[in-house]
Amino acid sequence: MPEAIEAFVPVTVLAEDLVLVDWGPMTMTISVWDKGRARPVMAAASSRSALACLQMLSDFKEFLKIPVCRLPSGVTLPDVVSRAFTAASKVSKELTSLAAVAGAAADHVADVALGMGADKVIVNNGGDIALRLARGKTAVVGLQKIGAKDLAGRLMVRGGAGIGGVASSGWMGRSYSPGVADLVTVWAGTASIADAAATLIAGKTTAFGMNIEQASAAELDPTSDLGDMKVTIAVRYLSPSQRKTALDQGAAIAAAMYSKGLIHGCFLSVQGDFSLLDPARIVKLES
Repeated sequence: MPEAIEAFVPVTVLAEDLVLVDWGPMTMTISVWDKGRARPVMAAASSRSALACLQMLSDFKEFLKIPVCRLPSGVTLPDVVSRAFTAASKVSKELTSLAAVAGAAADHVADVALGMGADKVIVNNGGDIALRLARGKTAVVGLQKIGAKDLAGRLMVRGGAGIGGVASSGWMGRSYSPGVADLVTVWAGTASIADAAATLIAGKTTAFGMNIEQASAAELDPTSDLGDMKVTIAVRYLSPSQRKTALDQGAAIAAAMYSKGLIHGCFLSVQGDFSLLDPARIVKLES
């Protein structure tokens, strides 16, 4: 029961504009403002929905591992599960709903806070970020290099631009990937779409050679939704042609998604080389 979980989940107000939910697989920060003032009470109240998300995702963990192409449509699902399933279905039928779960939880919590009357909400669920910005409000999201402290750049998001989520993926990230991208960051209308898209693009940013080590996902984690898929566990120095091949493949997938209206933009990086899809010119890269 959700009530039983809540008794064990620490929800900490770190600052007026930052509330932390940290329990089990979830490390989420919630920042809420209204009329220019931080609203920690709204943020703390919306954290209850994050705890409910954990319960729903646990109840549907086997459903979430099934490729969406094998799942029936029209099934009644809890909100966070439905968001993940819908996002994965829109991005690629080869994905499982797990590809969008972190973004879906961030979206759910952000919409709860928005419903309380907030005009600016930022929910960061382990690096997958939901944004709810009224017109005139802005947010800056760092393009964080996976496995490094410095930033690759900054994303300048304005309310009314249609961007409601930013998510990242890469072979060194929290989830397994068959690709060689150090970082793929996607911005889209929702965090769940951005999450699924980043997962797919990172997986398609591939190269081949003895300098890339892979293993079966099932061997690394018998519970993985990727089964026997080969995933990347080490990438040594890649030649310029390998880096270009990988970036070109990932960029082509990103461009196709953009042309379909699924995403607003994408940043891809492979060992210092990068590709940027930024039609609205909202990215400022670090020199």
